[in-house]
Amino acid sequence: MFDEDGGQAGRELPWRLEPGTEVAGFAIEGLLAAGSFGTVYRARRGRRPFAIKLVGIEPRSNREVDALRLMRHPNVVSFHGYGFWPDDEPRYLVLALELVEGRPLDVWAKEENPSALELVMQVLLPFALTLADVHAAGVVHRDLKEANIVVRKEDGQPVLVDFGAAVLEGAQRLTMRMPPGTPEYRSPEVWRFAREWEGEHYPFTPGDDLWALGVITYLLLTRRLPFGDRNDPDMVGAILGKTPPAPHELNPRVPPALGELCLRMLEKAPGARYADAKALAEALSGAWAQADKSWRVPLFPGPGREERPAPVPTPAPAEPEHQGRRWGRRAMLVLPVVLGAAFLLTPSTQRLESAPSLPPQQATLRQELAPTKVTGEVGQDAGPQKSPTPAPVATATNKSEDPKMTKSQKTRALLSACLVATSACGGGPLLRPPPKPEACPPGYESGHARLRIREGQTNPIVIRPYNGNPDKGIPPPKEAILTEREAEAEILGYWGELQSRSVVRGRLFLGNGRVYGRFTEAYPSSSESVPVCMEIVSDVDVKPGWEMEPGSTSKQAIVSSVVVLKAVREFH
Repeated sequence: MFDEDGGQAGRELPWRLEPGTEVAGFAIEGLLAAGSFGTVYRARRGRRPFAIKLVGIEPRSNREVDALRLMRHPNVVSFHGYGFWPDDEPRYLVLALELVEGRPLDVWAKEENPSALELVMQVLLPFALTLADVHAAGVVHRDLKEANIVVRKEDGQPVLVDFGAAVLEGAQRLTMRMPPGTPEYRSPEVWRFAREWEGEHYPFTPGDDLWALGVITYLLLTRRLPFGDRNDPDMVGAILGKTPPAPHELNPRVPPALGELCLRMLEKAPGARYADAKALAEALSGAWAQADKSWRVPLFPGPGREERPAPVPTPAPAEPEHQGRRWGRRAMLVLPVVLGAAFLLTPSTQRLESAPSLPPQQATLRQELAPTKVTGEVGQDAGPQKSPTPAPVATATNKSEDPKMTKSQKTRALLSACLVATSACGGGPLLRPPPKPEACPPGYESGHARLRIREGQTNPIVIRPYNGNPDKGIPPPKEAILTEREAEAEILGYWGELQSRSVVRGRLFLGNGRVYGRFTEAYPSSSESVPVCMEIVSDVDVKPGWEMEPGSTSKQAIVSSVVVLKAVREFH
């Protein structure tokens, strides 16, 4: 029997464990959250803090473990493994998770009162890209809401938590009429299915997560739910048949372009919404690229917050190399980077478990749990893994490619042809080798810590000179012409302690059909230089270097004026 949120009704869970209680080698410090799928506690093992989640030993718990194992992403809560509790007669799984220090999204929004620009750049755009990666891994979260998005204190990034309701492609269905979720955030398809239910399982899709994100966006822009709450008898009817007032009609501080984008996320017909999370990210990038000064006004009135302080000014850019072009829609599509494997070494009464290893290029230095006794070597590949109890483990499947080539695909095809026949490509620029791997500058680690920038994080930049001014709503041109040289670039938006238009300095290289950039200095202020290790990466596959556009030569490259910079620990 299942309750309306898809949880198992009436199951016994330890809702309140007193501080100091020992659970599978962890010392409980306090309750963080309790819900239909388990109880989450703040805990500690030695000196290291964790969030541990206690869930019943049942098929849904296996699914949560399987979903978490697939998630290696800086904006998704990290999974370190699992154990069993109590030791003598195990009745619960103990999931060891990253303790994400921060505020739930709705609390953050109320306390910070962001502008539309800050909301898009700091929350909506990075979260849409995170969701794209989650879906690409074959996982649908199914319970997106503000409480399950934590704005991390360390760097202000949105982190997706609580995969208790998640489902994987190919996994066995556990609920029938009503899949898991929170009523106010369920899509019209879910409610229509429930009304017309004939005994089959609901065919979940990533679109259900995107609808929920539309509800979240509406709430952030207006401070009200678009269709009411579960206490309103008309809520389901409104979700199925009513269009809510536009956010900019309820709140004139919402830019109309952002309000219309939100309404499209809440269209009744799935085909009228954005096709996927990446398409939503592209739409957010396009809207941001056209932002004017009105986007910088706080979304709601508040004492002393009528005007957002302007970022610390930086020296004016030099005269542009070319004029008159507009910023394209590909301006700020930043793909987050997945992180490497982590291991759980359970207490002496438990066996060693580990998450599956990732390819070497995705490995990181995430610290392992320190056990009281282990039976294997830390970091050693433990081989194929199994769920805590027998249950099918789903993996992501390959999606069929769109038969129509995008502009980016056409560009890649043309560049590949140039590598074969350079004489046909305006002087054949692209057979030159890329720069050799190189160590980061001394002190970069303390520099990253000083700036609150984590390895693997990405952020858009625009390389000087250019004739735009994002702070005044004047975008850079669509393309830039770059040569091998010492270079300066400006940060777009806020990245750790780097404010909008903060300067980074380094060098550009051309080769292999790409522009490579290695930046070693950052300037949080005009008088302070901080050593960093950052390189330009592709917005498609996050590999070093940015694709040249057709027409590039051996001495100059045509690229998008906005490129992506990634914090690394060595130049590849």
